[in-house]
Amino acid sequence: MKRIARILAVCLATVAAAAAQSARRPNVLLIVSDDLNCRLGCYGAAEAKTPNIDRLAARGVRFDRAYCNYPVCNVSRTSFLSGRYPEMTGVLNNNTDPRVRLGPDFQFLPEYFRAQGYFTAGCGKIAHGTFSDALKWDYYSEPQRGGEADEEPGAPKAAKRAAKKAGKQGAKKAASAVTPPAGPSVPFGWQATRNPDEEEPDGQVARRLVKFIAEKRDRPFFIAAGFHKPHVPHTAPEKYFALHDPAKMPTPPEPAGHEKDIPALARPPKYEPDLQIEQRRAIIQHYYAATSFMDAQVGVLLDEIDRLQLWDSTIVIFMSDHGWHLGEHGGFYAKMSVMDESARAPLIAVAPGVKPGSVARGLVEYVDLFPSLVELAALPTPAGLQGHSFAPLVQDSSRPGRDAVYSIVLRGVGRTGRALHTGQYTYLEWPDGSRQLYDALADPHEYVNLAKDSRHAATLAAMQQALAKRRAEIGLDDTTPARRR
Repeated sequence: MKRIARILAVCLATVAAAAAQSARRPNVLLIVSDDLNCRLGCYGAAEAKTPNIDRLAARGVRFDRAYCNYPVCNVSRTSFLSGRYPEMTGVLNNNTDPRVRLGPDFQFLPEYFRAQGYFTAGCGKIAHGTFSDALKWDYYSEPQRGGEADEEPGAPKAAKRAAKKAGKQGAKKAASAVTPPAGPSVPFGWQATRNPDEEEPDGQVARRLVKFIAEKRDRPFFIAAGFHKPHVPHTAPEKYFALHDPAKMPTPPEPAGHEKDIPALARPPKYEPDLQIEQRRAIIQHYYAATSFMDAQVGVLLDEIDRLQLWDSTIVIFMSDHGWHLGEHGGFYAKMSVMDESARAPLIAVAPGVKPGSVARGLVEYVDLFPSLVELAALPTPAGLQGHSFAPLVQDSSRPGRDAVYSIVLRGVGRTGRALHTGQYTYLEWPDGSRQLYDALADPHEYVNLAKDSRHAATLAAMQQALAKRRAEIGLDDTTPARRR
């Protein structure tokens, strides 16, 4: 009888342990790149060298139509970290402190997970760099801004000062270890350094966080890696530039003169219509090199998840803050445009039980990140979130997404450009009365503006009404184009 009792006790303990493991909340690894568009291998850009992002997509769900809500760093990041639209946060530029706008007691995404018992660690650019201290973490450091390599909460001030000094010295060393620029002059800074990956700021981000993945794997963690690249300057070790032959960089032909139908207000601040083909190809090479370098740092994190066999207990999200133009429409560069290359951005999700290699074609917005992670982690949904969870699409990528997604950009104080994307159409309207309408299925690159074509007058009117309806649903009206409620 004693032997039977012992066997029964062991069995019950095993069952209890298995139940506890299955009930444990999943880890979260959030990877945010900066100024990254969809020119990635997994999105069909064969010339891109992004094997690690591609292998992440092969393990989970790639979202084909994910859009930021404002194509500039601070605004977009505040939006998806708060779960609220930019016009509601009141953060509409890179100079507004999100903590001041939303208040001392507001819980941003990592703070909410921390309040739910998660260990939280962030490194690099999560919030916009100027306001990196707006978020509260168990651990945080930012190599890009010069230090805190070993700063832990409660560390002595002398240790913090020493870490910051070491970070600044490392940044100075990195700046000196560069290859002098060669090739045509371009309007975006770049550097091919002689540094190993681990001496570059993004290399430090990955390696600082790897230790927490290992150390905290026995309790739920929320770890966020903020990679600065491919944000300008397009800096990377020389070997990543060598991967991309500038003579082979893709500059596909566009319909002659199509840019004449694009309103002047739709142009981003970086409009460069007079660049020569060699300059255009050089910019793409530099951008691709910085992207490939960032991709390698993503690989450092994924390798650690592999090594520790954490895929069955970890949610991984890869995203950017917005896209980036590379010369489309006769000279569009960088961000601050709500046309496709700037407003659309990558989104990849991996979660336990997801079907590998799935593609979700439904519409999603970056404001949806907060509620999606909450649902995927089976946490209570906090009040006030404006996004819609895309967790159902992670579990079944064939499900429909949103009916429409919404993006804005300012062209001066109170002058707002707005975009609405539906399953078939993209509609943009500007404060000077100009309009753009594109068939997103037949014309995904937005070459043919249908707004002045009388044959599409009914569609134009319907999209205007749909945009007004969407703004009303968010809680906005035309008399208050950018306000916080």
